[in-house]
Amino acid sequence: MILTQSMTGYGKGSSGNFKVEIRSSNHKNLDVHINMPYYLFSYEPEIKKIIKKKIERGHIEILVPKQEMDNIKLKVNKSLAREYYNAFASLKDELSLSDNIGINMLASQRDLFILDEPQIDVADFYKALEAALEELSRTRIEEGKNLIHDISERIVFIKEYIANIEQKRAEFAASAREKLREKLKEFLDGVQVDETRLIQETAIMIEKSDITEEIVRMNSHLNHFTDVLKSNDSVGKKMDFIIQELRREINTIGSKVQNFEIANNVVEVKHELEKIREQVQNLQ
Repeated sequence: MILTQSMTGYGKGSSGNFKVEIRSSNHKNLDVHINMPYYLFSYEPEIKKIIKKKIERGHIEILVPKQEMDNIKLKVNKSLAREYYNAFASLKDELSLSDNIGINMLASQRDLFILDEPQIDVADFYKALEAALEELSRTRIEEGKNLIHDISERIVFIKEYIANIEQKRAEFAASAREKLREKLKEFLDGVQVDETRLIQETAIMIEKSDITEEIVRMNSHLNHFTDVLKSNDSVGKKMDFIIQELRREINTIGSKVQNFEIANNVVEVKHELEKIREQVQNLQ
């Protein structure tokens, strides 16, 4: 079972004379960067394959410091050194140069020297890599638990705000007729109010501000969100989509109902959704 992970974490491992450090951070896809000695370059494709099996999203930085090795030998390309010497000697004669052609001049030509491929224990390297990945996974899972806990608490807050909105909307609908009657009396300045027209206008006003469907959809999305949180899966992208749907519904509610108390609850819901969105961005 894959536990929900944060994309932020750190791990290190060692085996033999190999040490491996891995850092991960937020990224919408899997982005792997490896900094290692030249004699491990040929193992890069296999390293990335191992990473992809264990991690789905995140910016991954792998550092493999150079090992202390006694069996590395430096080779000299003698034939190339002769070619350099002959070329320098030819230039010296042609340009009438007085400088001597010595070891310092030849030593500055880096391509004359070749490091022999060292004998390395590949098994030790992969053991160190696996150890680093295991520690990275533990830290990512622990951080993931913290994020899930915080998000779950914010979902509870949002449900409370939605319940408040639903209650205030019911109170608004119940008192709409009398409020409209008072406004009409004030506007008509004593003229008798047509009860039939009053009922029609009240019905129109209530219908325009009806948010029943939005409330039902929001509660459905919140329940789905909770189920996703409990799924112990890679949830980041799923949650991001649900948040977009929740934001759409709460914006519709805010535009439909012109009520101070409901507006305050709408603002609180938007605030919590933004906090959740920030947390979700760091979940795998």
